[in-house]
Amino acid sequence: MVKGKKASSEESYEHLLNMILTKKIMPGERIPELKIAEQLNVSRTPVRDAMKRLENEGLIEIFPKRFAQVKDYSIKEIQNIGAVRLALDTLAVRLASLHGSQLDFIKMLDLAKACERASIDGDLLLRSQADCDFHLALSNISKNSSLVKIQKSLYLSIQFIMIHHPNPNSDEKRQLKQHYELVQALSDHKESEAIAIITDHLASFYALGSDFPPGFFLNQSINPIEQAIAWEESETGEKILKLDK
Repeated sequence: MVKGKKASSEESYEHLLNMILTKKIMPGERIPELKIAEQLNVSRTPVRDAMKRLENEGLIEIFPKRFAQVKDYSIKEIQNIGAVRLALDTLAVRLASLHGSQLDFIKMLDLAKACERASIDGDLLLRSQADCDFHLALSNISKNSSLVKIQKSLYLSIQFIMIHHPNPNSDEKRQLKQHYELVQALSDHKESEAIAIITDHLASFYALGSDFPPGFFLNQSINPIEQAIAWEESETGEKILKLDK
């Protein structure tokens, strides 16, 4: 029976995605397009369709009329994704504090446990999937469909980074513990504490401290211009420039 084009493309996509996430093809390595087509007994067209889809999802780079390779993220690109993810998760925390129920937080707790089990078992693929599901669950609680859509668009890039570009200085035990701490803070309606936890959690994993001033993501950053200017209050309480006499 001849496979339909849609079925062939989907099978090619799932096969290629699995090869990338299980490290059968590493960052910077070329995609064996012809070999994959032969393995799946399909033409090269569905394989190319799959590669285009994975390019849109941030896992592959295609060089037209030359070759395609697995994406090799630079440190800066990883930090850029981390900064976006932190901004999105901070909003998600605020909205989850507003809309979340105890049942929602129990579901997050189950995902936190799944992350921990996968880590103990050394299953990096499952660990990365559970981690992404944990953070996506946070966005789902927000009841903001636009936020969820953006988070889903980053899902595979984040999973890819966790598998292929983990931060060697990140404390895995601390990362896992912070999942539980976040759920507890949300359950206790401690929004500020939850924001502090998610900020430390993601800023640590993506090594954002080197690119941003202290307190930047907590809205506590120090303005060097304001420090350099002497201000005083007028009799009416207005903030005015203090002039040297």
